[in-house]
Amino acid sequence: MGDPWKSITPKGVQAFVNATLATLLVWLSIENHLAMVINYMSNILSSHTAGLSAYYVIVAFVLYKLLYKRSSYDVNEKRATKYAILTMLLIWITWEGYLQFIVPIMGMVGIFPSLANSLIIGTVAFTVFITMYYGLHGKYFTTLMLEHMPWVIAPDKFLPFFWLWINAIVAGLLNAFDVNAFWYFVNLFFIFLLPSLFIGTKVQEKHGLRIQKKDDYFDE
Repeated sequence: MGDPWKSITPKGVQAFVNATLATLLVWLSIENHLAMVINYMSNILSSHTAGLSAYYVIVAFVLYKLLYKRSSYDVNEKRATKYAILTMLLIWITWEGYLQFIVPIMGMVGIFPSLANSLIIGTVAFTVFITMYYGLHGKYFTTLMLEHMPWVIAPDKFLPFFWLWINAIVAGLLNAFDVNAFWYFVNLFFIFLLPSLFIGTKVQEKHGLRIQKKDDYFDE
């Protein structure tokens, strides 16, 4: 029987969805993206204060229905809820431009603005992959993708390579370097792929030898 901490469950998925919707509602309310709804309710009630009050009463009720449970949250639901909120917060602060203060800081070390913006988006996308998969399944996405390959001993050691790949893809989509598509093909398949395979193989060999020595020690 599998470890429940390491398995995805229907309750965990539902908790992740509920927490995502709840955080999204808070985001849209705080950033005033639902002002038209407040204005509509104010017109119906003939008072801006009444419309605003009614709106936040409805928001509180929806949040209550999404997050409240009569029974206690199990370990999978707690993990899913926490990482769903973290995922949406990452998307929130990125979408609203709250991370743009990093661009001039990166410019101080010679990274031009378009590349800095690309690195921010790529790193956030990479982190969202981690928080989503870990929240739903209790594993990093590298483990889920590579654990069925018997030669991969430590799949989570490949996380830095996936960070490079995701950032390279984002740079290509945003055309951060203002070059043609062929450059990105060369970038992805010759600059990133070959070194990552070589270094990744070395990581596996080193980690494998460590595990083998440990097994030999216990066998003795």
